[in-house]
Amino acid sequence: MPGIETQIWLALRQRIETLPGGLPFAWPASVYQPGADAYLAVGRVTITPQRVFVAAGPHERTGTLIITHVAPLGQDVDVYDEAAAQIAGHFPEDLCMAYQSVRVRVVSAPHVMDGFRENGWWRTPVVIRWRCAA
Repeated sequence: MPGIETQIWLALRQRIETLPGGLPFAWPASVYQPGADAYLAVGRVTITPQRVFVAAGPHERTGTLIITHVAPLGQDVDVYDEAAAQIAGHFPEDLCMAYQSVRVRVVSAPHVMDGFRENGWWRTPVVIRWRCAA
């Protein structure tokens, strides 16, 4: 059976893979060469697990999933913002995702950050906070 961290990632990844729109993914640690069209860059940040009880038991694990909508420059900013809002809408507050023995929950409404220009692309990050007791 995969470790807890792997199970958490796989629960998140299963949900990411169901995003509508058919855009390709640039997964963490993968080699990805963007073409001329939009894509989604996936990143993650995990926080050190915190012990919940003095006695042995589950730890509180938290982190942030970051899905960045990356598109060529040239459209009005509201087009990029709406694409990011659609991603945020796919991860509503209290959404529970599971993989084997872990359950991962979205703890607050996702945050569509301000987009920014980078090398001919407009990047709009969506920050999704999650929590797991395992």
